[in-house]
Amino acid sequence: MKKILLISQNFYPEIGSAANRMKQLFLLFKEKFDVTMYTAIPHYPNRGIYEQENLEDEGIEAEAVHRIKTRVNQYETNMFFRFLLYLETFCRFLFKIIRTKEHYDVVYVSSPPISIALVGLFAKKKLKARLIIDIRDLWPESFKGVGKCNSRFFLFFAYRLEKTIYRHADEIIINSEGYVTYITDRGGSPDKVTFVPNSLTMEELTFGSTKNQGMNRPATVIYTGNVGLAQELGSFIRMAAFFQSNPHVRFKIIGYGINFQKLIDTVEESHLTNVIIQSSDTRKQVLKELAEADIAFIGLSSHEVFERVIPGKVIDYMGMGLPIIGIASGYCKDIINNSRTGFIYEQHEEDKLYQHLRMLLENHMLWDHFHRNALRYAKDHYYWSENFKRIEKIITTFE
Repeated sequence: MKKILLISQNFYPEIGSAANRMKQLFLLFKEKFDVTMYTAIPHYPNRGIYEQENLEDEGIEAEAVHRIKTRVNQYETNMFFRFLLYLETFCRFLFKIIRTKEHYDVVYVSSPPISIALVGLFAKKKLKARLIIDIRDLWPESFKGVGKCNSRFFLFFAYRLEKTIYRHADEIIINSEGYVTYITDRGGSPDKVTFVPNSLTMEELTFGSTKNQGMNRPATVIYTGNVGLAQELGSFIRMAAFFQSNPHVRFKIIGYGINFQKLIDTVEESHLTNVIIQSSDTRKQVLKELAEADIAFIGLSSHEVFERVIPGKVIDYMGMGLPIIGIASGYCKDIINNSRTGFIYEQHEEDKLYQHLRMLLENHMLWDHFHRNALRYAKDHYYWSENFKRIEKIITTFE
């Protein structure tokens, strides 16, 4: 039986797509291989929320999970401290790999941050193992996309590191087909790139298909997840303001992130009584909230790098059978349009959102059409056990 070492900064019980993806991969790896996980103590989006026992909603075998402790605590709103956290995590992972006496056949690392991919390169050489890098986001391109770094020296160095990682990985797993051209243009061989999207378990797919059988009155338009620099939620707030006097619809946000408090302040200052805001919760609870909602919102900032992504929340929305409306372009927009699961527009077309939201509220047959399409598309394209077979095939072909 092959021995697999997984390395990820984010892991259960953390919330967010990164931690959930690595949790599901860990569980699937465990069914087929001898697997060990190296990760950090829970800290995303902040350590404080993991003091709440309700976030521990299921068990992970502790003996297979090795957690490093970090001293950097406050980093969410400060890029300098975030860099320090990445640097400290990088050093502690390196030290752990140097000390290990175990043999591993495959090292599987999750990136970003890019520092974890660099750990993977070191582990490949030290452990004489094959290296698989799971690219969840394009870094440093996304870092530049949110306007956090325009230093030519820094970007030159970061892009050189990125190309080195792509060239030396034995296999590259991507969660968005929009990444293929970007990676191959920077030295990654197309033969080494495999698409494995964020997905849903059979339990989650079954739950989604048995809930949300009809539109509620009033209907709820919901947004869940990160409220950060890449998310465009101004249109969500303006839409809520437009429908303030409409008794047939209300709006809900379940979120966290660097701009979460700013969003709360904006809602309060605008006196939007039709908007409900809740802090982050367990994945199971968020899926329950989604299943009880009626329409889901997606918003992505306008930048070329975000035209390549499909946020994990979109897949969750589909799995819960929710019609999707929002602001996005590129790959995300194409998926929603091609699956016929909602209405997506670009930022200059915001007024069309209001028209089509009103249409969904009034036309229950249209709502049901999108509802059924979403469930069907999620089942056909976003089932973890089926998609994991692509990774399993790669590993079994390694000598």
